[in-house]
Amino acid sequence: MSGNPNTIVVLGPSPESYYVGHGRRHFVQNMSPSFTNHAKTGLNISMTLFTSMSKDGQTWVNHNIATDKFHFNADINQDIKDHLSGLNGKFASDFVSFPDSDNPGHYFVKGKDDGAWNAVLPNYFIEELSKMQREVENFDLGLTGILFGMGKTHICLFKGGFTADLDDEYITSTDHPLYKVLLQYNDSGYCIERGSTLCLYDSRYFFLKFKKPGESTYNLSWNLPPAIAQKLAELKETAQKPEEQMALMQEDQMWMQVAQARINSQMQNSKVLSDMMVRAGLSIYAAASGGTVVETTRW
Repeated sequence: MSGNPNTIVVLGPSPESYYVGHGRRHFVQNMSPSFTNHAKTGLNISMTLFTSMSKDGQTWVNHNIATDKFHFNADINQDIKDHLSGLNGKFASDFVSFPDSDNPGHYFVKGKDDGAWNAVLPNYFIEELSKMQREVENFDLGLTGILFGMGKTHICLFKGGFTADLDDEYITSTDHPLYKVLLQYNDSGYCIERGSTLCLYDSRYFFLKFKKPGESTYNLSWNLPPAIAQKLAELKETAQKPEEQMALMQEDQMWMQVAQARINSQMQNSKVLSDMMVRAGLSIYAAASGGTVVETTRW
């Protein structure tokens, strides 16, 4: 399998609280017991498309694309749990994110079907989303997710691009690192992938994956607390060892077999479903291979 190892960065409630994974290996520090246990026993880096975490670090959601299963804390909000399972009248979701809020009941979910999403958020976000529904053509159909940052900062992810609303209480200058990187990729045809993250305790920190629709090349850009950046550098160095590359290839091949078995079991005669399964297979391969990665300047 060609390509680059996948990278995951999850920022907890403080600079001393984080998960960073690359290839086969990871570091996890001062995270909640439930997430730490999952990170050590069940989180596969290659097959993870996104991991979202609440402001206090106690609520989290992780999605394994090979098994198409969500993992989350046992006491997660019941409405979120219903969306993850598609039960109790809730549509099935494939993405969840959390705002800068002390209320554990605040969340955003994107449904598996185009146009389906739900949000329980502070009033500011609801007003902004309602405004965009009125002003942005095909807003609901194009929306694929929302990333939340510190304060009111949020980025709406679309099939063909992104829009960013930055909180001017925290982002006060054009020299701000998040402002600069978003400006660099704005109006250039790039989308922001769901595996990206914004920091909820410091507006300067982020890990963003940019990709143009239909292409396999990812542009990675990040600004992380020094300790986390150092851990990521160590993981990337380890991943370059031939024995690590061989072991990762073998593990990814095993997971690809798991994914293919799931897809085959879901295949029916319907061409629509067949096409959906083919696209799912391509997404799984892209996740496992990491695509072609271009690292841009760290801010």
